[in-house]
Amino acid sequence: MKTLWSLVAVAALVGTAALVPVYGAVLFAFVLFGLFLLALVGAIGTQENRTVRQHDAPTDPSGWRRGP
Repeated sequence: MKTLWSLVAVAALVGTAALVPVYGAVLFAFVLFGLFLLALVGAIGTQENRTVRQHDAPTDPSGWRRGP
C-alpha cells in the first residue's frame, strides 16, 4: 500500500507541475496538489515504527559511571 500511495503522490505532483503553465487548468492543478498532499500523508502514515525500545531500562541512569 505504501508503494501505491507513493506512486499517487508522484503522479499528482508531476500533474500539478504540468498543469500550472496551462491557462485554464490552474484550478485543476490546485485539486491535484491537494491529492498530492493527501497521498504524501498516506505514504508517510504507512511507515512502520523502527524505533528500538529498551527492554530492561536501568533505574539509575548514572550507574554506568560508577561501574559494577
